[in-house]
Amino acid sequence: MLLLATASRLRSRIRSGLADATAQVVTEAELAAQHVQQEWQLFWQEVQLEAERLERPGEEASEPEPSPSTASRQAPAADQQQDSEGDSQPQPESATRKRASPAQVQESIDQLRAEVAGLNQRLEQNTL
Repeated sequence: MLLLATASRLRSRIRSGLADATAQVVTEAELAAQHVQQEWQLFWQEVQLEAERLERPGEEASEPEPSPSTASRQAPAADQQQDSEGDSQPQPESATRKRASPAQVQESIDQLRAEVAGLNQRLEQNTL
């Protein structure tokens, strides 16, 4: 009888532990899915902003603006770079940047589209 009671209690504890672990895994999966969706939306916003920037005439296309998610990580490095430059004269933008040819811009757009298509395909495969 004692053996049956022990086995019964062990089964009960294992089931309870499995239920708790399953609930935790489900919660973590939902949070991860929300995070992926937010990052995906942010990525598309960045792509749209970049496409608009590239389409504007007279705008320099060689150096993209930093994304909002990376701008905060790059800010300390930019502060350190300014400190190390000291009192040196800043160069005008036209002297420091080169204008990209329309063919180079189109090639960059095509590469971005290919990357987006690959990411979209991977995302669809992971959600099915």
